[in-house]
Amino acid sequence: MRDAIVPVAVDGFQIEMMDGEMVLLHPSRNIIIHGNQTSALIWQLCDGKRTVDEIVELLSAAYADAANDIRNDVPAAIQTLMDQGALTTR
Repeated sequence: MRDAIVPVAVDGFQIEMMDGEMVLLHPSRNIIIHGNQTSALIWQLCDGKRTVDEIVELLSAAYADAANDIRNDVPAAIQTLMDQGALTTR
């Protein structure tokens, strides 16, 4: 159940913003992940305290005009970051 998933950033990643794009770096594991500003915001909200649904609701409230897209795109972005090794769950 998505509402019970609590994503958290994997230790060791550093975030850099370059020309409006996110670069997540894990120097000791040689991982580099590229994303946009939205990906950066989502990654930062994955602090181990919020469920996926809470993150969706927070962003939907902040960006009401894109709420329908957020409901689909945020869980997909979180899953992608998990697949790439930048997020795990608690």
